[in-house]
Amino acid sequence: MPSVRIIATILFAAAVAATGCTAHATVHPAAAPAPASSTPPATTTTDPTPNPPAGGPTGPTTTLALGHIERLNAVQAIGTTSAVAVGKGVILATSNSGRRWVRLWHGPQELHQVDFVRAQTGWALGQGILLGTVDGGQHWQRLGQPTVGPLRQVHFASPTRGWGVAGGNDQPREGPVPQGATRLVHTSDGGRSWSTLAAPAPPQSVCFTAPDDGWLASGTRVWRSVDGGRHWSPRPSFTLPLSYTYMPSAELQCAAPGAVWVLFDSGEGAAGSHPYALYTTDDGGAHWRGVLAVFGGQELPAAPGSYPGPFSVIDPQRAFLLSPTPAAEATGAVLISQGGSRLQRLPDLPGITLFAPTAVSFASASHGWAVGADLAGRAVLLATSDGGRSWHSQLPS
Repeated sequence: MPSVRIIATILFAAAVAATGCTAHATVHPAAAPAPASSTPPATTTTDPTPNPPAGGPTGPTTTLALGHIERLNAVQAIGTTSAVAVGKGVILATSNSGRRWVRLWHGPQELHQVDFVRAQTGWALGQGILLGTVDGGQHWQRLGQPTVGPLRQVHFASPTRGWGVAGGNDQPREGPVPQGATRLVHTSDGGRSWSTLAAPAPPQSVCFTAPDDGWLASGTRVWRSVDGGRHWSPRPSFTLPLSYTYMPSAELQCAAPGAVWVLFDSGEGAAGSHPYALYTTDDGGAHWRGVLAVFGGQELPAAPGSYPGPFSVIDPQRAFLLSPTPAAEATGAVLISQGGSRLQRLPDLPGITLFAPTAVSFASASHGWAVGADLAGRAVLLATSDGGRSWHSQLPS
């Protein structure tokens, strides 16, 4: 009979494969989103754009009761009392610290990213579908897709200007992005249409702190642009040292002009661990700091878990990271401060609370949200108001 730890590791791998790796957006300071009334507003989905993906969501509909939530893949804090979460066929929102959630949208698509730039304006990205709202989620419009292939990731710096990673031969968000198959794309009309930009390498992640200041990652390298992605630094701003374990993919989160955090991921695990490393800069890339890592021969502080998990940038100096250890049936947590030089290890979350985290988002050093699955594979939506020392479930049991 296989041991409990072996079974747990198999369940963890299956949960990660089902949900995929979730990209997270830059910190977008915003007030509370709209859906706060006791009677949820009607939610309408329309399809006004050219090049629409096939098989769109149902609409128009009225807002649904919360009902059964099969899977949650991403969450974004919008102020300290509000958040939006997306998953399999759902968009959820709260404006009162999770005392009440409303289900704003339903459809057949799997949504894996949410990005709000202000309380009223945001986007939800799924497999072959991009949805946008300008009224805090009361209505969602189906937006365009690039001609070079479906969007894998989007990041907006304003209600109109955004960038994305598009194309590829595998299903978006399922494992590392294949090299040589993705393109950098840009929109200036809120996602209705997209154009292709030249990139220094096949992009895996892109984020912008402002319409001009942005970063692009590919494999072990990171570049910076100061003109909206039209041109990139002739040499990488940062390259992971060659002595490190092979890292085929990277995920960026911007914090402020000139400040970015990047998580490098080996894409595979061995001997109960999955190598990864977190780095940051707050001076435009002039200096980089190694924050933590999981792999041999490293002098960086140890990560709180053996597998890479989601992280959330609070500001240029602070971030929060979840890192599961499947063999221990637990998820580690750490609050990072002082530009990555101070790590505060927090209590582990047991697998019955959170086993396979897919996203985390903090609006401040104390208020945050996390989504994923528990040890039994059930969807999890958690909230903390004490910086991750304790968590409270937001979904009915």
